[in-house]
Amino acid sequence: METHDRASSAEDSPTPKGTPALLHIGLAVGALGVVFGDIGTSPLYALKGCFAPGHGLPVSDVTVMGLLSLFLWSLVIVIGLKYAWFILRADNKGEGGVFALLALAAPKSSRTIEGIPLALLILAIAGASLLYADGVLTPSISVLSAYEGLEVASPTFARGNALAANPIVLALTIATIAGIFSVQRLGTGVIGRAFGPIMIAWFLVISLLGALEIAHNPAVLEAANPVWIARLVVLHPWATFTALGAVILCITGGEALYADLGHFGRGAIRHAWYFVAMPALILNYFGQGARILTESTRLGESPFIDAASRGVDYNPFYSIVPEWALYPMVVLAAAATIIASQAIITGMFSLTYQAIQLGCLPRFRVVHTSNHGGHVFVPVVNTVAGIGCILIVAMFGTSERLDDAYGLAVAAVMVFTTILYTYVMHHRHGWGAVPCTLFLSTFLSIDLVFLAANLMKIAHGGWLTLLIGAFLMFIMWTWIVGRRVLAQRFARQTLAFDHLLNNLETHPIHRVSGTAVFLTPLEDGVPPTLMHHLKHNKVLHDQVAIMSIKAAPVPVVDAQDQVTVEELRQGFWKITASHGFNQRPDAPELLRLAADEGFKTIEGNTTYFLGRTILTPRGNSRVPAFQKRVFCALAQISANNPTHFGIPPGRMVELGIQIDL
Repeated sequence: METHDRASSAEDSPTPKGTPALLHIGLAVGALGVVFGDIGTSPLYALKGCFAPGHGLPVSDVTVMGLLSLFLWSLVIVIGLKYAWFILRADNKGEGGVFALLALAAPKSSRTIEGIPLALLILAIAGASLLYADGVLTPSISVLSAYEGLEVASPTFARGNALAANPIVLALTIATIAGIFSVQRLGTGVIGRAFGPIMIAWFLVISLLGALEIAHNPAVLEAANPVWIARLVVLHPWATFTALGAVILCITGGEALYADLGHFGRGAIRHAWYFVAMPALILNYFGQGARILTESTRLGESPFIDAASRGVDYNPFYSIVPEWALYPMVVLAAAATIIASQAIITGMFSLTYQAIQLGCLPRFRVVHTSNHGGHVFVPVVNTVAGIGCILIVAMFGTSERLDDAYGLAVAAVMVFTTILYTYVMHHRHGWGAVPCTLFLSTFLSIDLVFLAANLMKIAHGGWLTLLIGAFLMFIMWTWIVGRRVLAQRFARQTLAFDHLLNNLETHPIHRVSGTAVFLTPLEDGVPPTLMHHLKHNKVLHDQVAIMSIKAAPVPVVDAQDQVTVEELRQGFWKITASHGFNQRPDAPELLRLAADEGFKTIEGNTTYFLGRTILTPRGNSRVPAFQKRVFCALAQISANNPTHFGIPPGRMVELGIQIDL
């Protein structure tokens, strides 16, 4: 897998050199099971949401054909062209995602995110925060909309009121969501083995259902002509604009194409999209449109209005399913939405891990569930997201109401991605003013129209997306600012090495056998933990290593590039180590790598010294008092250093140091 990832970053061809065809097919199948779970289940609710009463669109030839044309060209331009063709090119050593893109925005000479322009850093943090909001909304609306098929399958499950929540559907949805989050600790590999075949079945079934319906009303294929969009806008300008807030639901999950780049490779994702997912989605949407037109002709009125008058809900997706297949389809849809939920949950874990490695979040406990660096489980994220999903389902009750909360995050992240990508391509890949202007004007204008339409949903549910995103953005920004202030405070307490070594030459201190490793976030100067140790213990080991471990803005740092060693005087060594944001920092392993640079030690005679920093908000920094308190609280719940750095508990000594922020 790693060979494939590296090759993918180096080659523009969809299939990396030397990759067997069977492996490529297997990756494409895997991509169907993980990458396209979210966007693949959007037919359950996207077209239905466009005809919600709040949009004011009547059912007619112009509205149905215009919406189908909007769906088609959104899938082709936004997903097929922008993401699958352009954005996938911006890989960071084979990895994708908003933090990988952020790392690419750093100066080439920099191995940290410190050199990234502030505006881009804020955009990336905002995008990541909104992806978390999307992560709690996707399982909610997907699973809920799948079980709402029961209302079509049998009168037993009918609500009696089209606007009311169905207690049976709610109970099944909450139980399923609880089950999804409860098995996450098993790991992505175990959970995802059957995802590909299930999603292949899903795409084949929805393709067949759509094609059969199109065969009864082939005139619907004329919607491929974008002229229908112009007719729709001219006839219903304001209603069309507000309906774009539902149209965007057909492209939710587009970020997953980029986020999961490192797992499957550019070629596999593209082939899975162009040859399976996109044709299936288009066929199904056109089939739903054909059924709506057929039903409106037969009834003489909108099927949505007719269903509401009878106290039931009209669902275009389930309307094209034969009556005998409704229950099996509900089961398949539930399985597909579980996969869609799994994809976004896995994405949240990976996003959190990358954020921790780049210093944008505290060191929450991270469990590696396989040898693949990206397969991680973050318990705190799993618990909070699971509770959040259940509360959202209970609060909104129906997929129609959730439509208003869903989509805003997607629209905003697409705007941020377009801007970041243009910056990266200009500064890293030499795009001139003309290509940048063409790309930005084309795709950013589309993104901004979708974003403007979704801003109309704030009062009706979009506020929840903004609330979640704003809270998480505040947490990330507080952690970044607090870490910078903390580094400044450490720097003030740091003594120059020459001063310490000169003092040891004139005033020798008792030395004991063995090696002492002092871990510090500072690359220069004597760490406060060493000074604290000298002050209280008045003794030094024969060999003293000052180790600084930094997260580089790349997914993986090769072993030969991870460690640099500098021998000082008096048995002192300076070790500078780095790791990628998809690698786990392991201090003992880094010491073994340092042996190739001349540093020799015996693991059994090595003691690691770490500072247990006690933070208080009583300092004179310009950070607001409330933000200081939040940072102190985050630092307290952060995972402890020995666990984070892989240090055996029996080889570690912690020294307490108080820092006033």
